[in-house]
Amino acid sequence: VGYGMWASSLISTAFDKVIPGPGSIYLDQNLSFKRKVELGDTLTVKLTVLQKLENHRVLFQCDVSNQDGEVVVNGESTVIAPIDKISVDQQSLPRVHIKN
Repeated sequence: VGYGMWASSLISTAFDKVIPGPGSIYLDQNLSFKRKVELGDTLTVKLTVLQKLENHRVLFQCDVSNQDGEVVVNGESTVIAPIDKISVDQQSLPRVHIKN
């Protein structure tokens, strides 16, 4: 369960860091956990704009796949996109080690 939630947190990170980017506000998500995420998996997040809504809201299709191309998490999320482009300095992330 924990690894699946970690996979879904990558979606939030993609909204904040990539699209729409810094200043985004994550409003809503409806996700399904399709497969088990294992230690050592390489995960890829794919975000697709489904619809632009009122008040700068954007509906996204969200898919997280493993290294074999199998979808592990998918669903839809709604985000408020920032009105103005915001730039922030890239910060280094802490290293994470998970031991069984």
